Amino acid sequence: MGLYASELRKSITHPFGALGVAAPLACVPVVAIAAAGNAVGETESLLRSLQLSQLFTAVLAMGVLGQEYESSSLRGALLATPRRLRLLAAKLAVLTTLTLAALAGGVLAGWLSLSMSAGGVALPGAGKAAMIALSWVGMAFVAAGLAVVWRSAVVPGAVLIPLFLGLSQLLSGIVSAARFLPDRSTFAVFTRAGGDALDPGPGMLVLLVWVVCLTAIAAWLFERRDVR
Repeated sequence: MGLYASELRKSITHPFGALGVAAPLACVPVVAIAAAGNAVGETESLLRSLQLSQLFTAVLAMGVLGQEYESSSLRGALLATPRRLRLLAAKLAVLTTLTLAALAGGVLAGWLSLSMSAGGVALPGAGKAAMIALSWVGMAFVAAGLAVVWRSAVVPGAVLIPLFLGLSQLLSGIVSAARFLPDRSTFAVFTRAGGDALDPGPGMLVLLVWVVCLTAIAAWLFERRDVR
């Protein structure tokens, strides 16, 4: 618990970590209200805003893991905790905690905003809520894997944020394989996706494959690679 608490404190005091937790509190209600104003139902607008706000999982990963590659911070962290995989596990546990906290805060802020503007909104059921949470955590792990593989605090955001902002949707209209991109694979979890979008179940499995592969590669590299 000491290592977890230390990593949690370090992450939430980093600018990217703080931004990743706080930003959904503003983004989710703003996007949800805007979507509801475009003749989309309140529940659907909340789900759409949660899908877009997944981009902040990349920001969180930049704060939790990416920060270690700024100014050779990882060297100091490993001097304090020589067991590398234990340190990585603690960081991933912190990332999961902060991701779920950001999601919960975003849902609450979005629900309150829609309730005040539209008079009420139905929250997703337990099954849908679980898939949303898994999608957020899965995307956070994908971003974390990119941070470790590339030893960069910038790469997760540079790769994933454009995908969430429309690049993957653009690519899906050109190449059918784009539906297997990590952000696009769970699109149907959040909205009534048409076209060749994957159904929620298969989409979650695709995201799981991304998570397992990237996490395994990241763990192997984190354990064996020389520290800069």
